[in-house]
Amino acid sequence: MSDREAVLRLLARERLCVDAFAPGRTTFLSHLGAQPRLVPGPWIAHRELLMALALANLTPEQRESLARAVLIDHEREFGVGRVLLSTLASGLPFGGSSLLLRPRSGAPVCLYTWALGQEARPATCEWLLLRAQPEWATEGAAPLTARQVQALAALEEEVVIFVPSAVAARQVAELCLPGLEFTAHPRFTPHLEGARSQAKIAIWPHDAVDGASLARRPVSAGIMVDAPEPTAATVQRWAEKRGGVSLAAASCPGRLDRAGLLALWRRCGAPKILLRGDPAWAAAGLSWLREIGATVELQPDATQLGLFV
Repeated sequence: MSDREAVLRLLARERLCVDAFAPGRTTFLSHLGAQPRLVPGPWIAHRELLMALALANLTPEQRESLARAVLIDHEREFGVGRVLLSTLASGLPFGGSSLLLRPRSGAPVCLYTWALGQEARPATCEWLLLRAQPEWATEGAAPLTARQVQALAALEEEVVIFVPSAVAARQVAELCLPGLEFTAHPRFTPHLEGARSQAKIAIWPHDAVDGASLARRPVSAGIMVDAPEPTAATVQRWAEKRGGVSLAAASCPGRLDRAGLLALWRRCGAPKILLRGDPAWAAAGLSWLREIGATVELQPDATQLGLFV
């Protein structure tokens, strides 16, 4: 059996899912919002993430799962089935975690990542399970900056910043909106300090562009943060219907760029990489990763196992 097959077998057949859900398996939650649907069941997560979830609008079943969840701290080993596990800080808010998997069987040691901030911790491993992110995978949009938003605010523009998750919303608020009044979608407000009900700058989820509450807001400019192609097309159609809305694209601030990811990869021992995520970003990232000398296997979204989201 090849190393790659051993990794996929480990992820498919053990009792643990990461950011995904399956009957009879325990789910490790790596980041707030990394899961498209928060399915009730046995959960494990860093204590800060579980505290953040407690502020969210959960169903009674989800809240019961939260009450029974196992709280963990970074770099404290625990076990699920035949795998020894420990988390490392991903450098992102709300207890964001990378997960180190050490199979008792001697199968390859793997480091699972969802997204990585500038203070992400490395770990020696044989495989780095990497999710393509535009901050390093592409050479397109630069990170959103406070200066850009301040310039729009000075012009008294009505701005909506579209973000993919609560994690990105927190990073945009902290790094790009200091001293500026802003509001946010109700999904994000429990996690953002200083959000007001009325402000000219709004932080909004990618998937709520067609919502009634946004339709009621005056908007003159939109910024798409880390928007994959289908999302960008949806926002473009929305802007055209609204008329007079200018759009710009940016990547999320506070994330690892190519230089940062290269340094992290080397500090992990230059492991092989199993690359997943948005097909366009993964294809662009694949070329660059091979240029730096990494051995990379592509795991496209269409064929991912349940573990990978």
